[in-house]
Amino acid sequence: MLGLFGKKKNQPSPAGGSLENQEPLVLSKLQEITVGDAEMYQSLSRLLFLDPKKIITTLEDAVNQATAFDSNGNKTRAEVWYRIAGGIALYRGDPEGVRKFFEKASSIAGDRRPEYKTIASRSQDAVNLARRYYESM
Repeated sequence: MLGLFGKKKNQPSPAGGSLENQEPLVLSKLQEITVGDAEMYQSLSRLLFLDPKKIITTLEDAVNQATAFDSNGNKTRAEVWYRIAGGIALYRGDPEGVRKFFEKASSIAGDRRPEYKTIASRSQDAVNLARRYYESM
């Protein structure tokens, strides 16, 4: 059914649940892997690259971009590039890099992004869970 401006109206699914409550199949794999650890699930669901093979930048380039923006005072872009560097380190299985880059992103973002602190403080757990997630793809 079309609503105002020709957009589809949300209708209940045949199973009776609304479309907004359904999570993509990809996240259900992550839920299975992180079962019992809601904090890690929330953090990884926001920070994992769903398809890391599509990332075309290198870790070195991401770090260079982050440090350049950081030194020039562009904190927003620096945070984004530290986050990308952390995601690449997570995919590569580098807990030290994960800790380092997400700590940098966290220092810029402060309390706005609690997932950075979770991943940084539990980097080895994050790497282990990410490895299991990527192996299941």
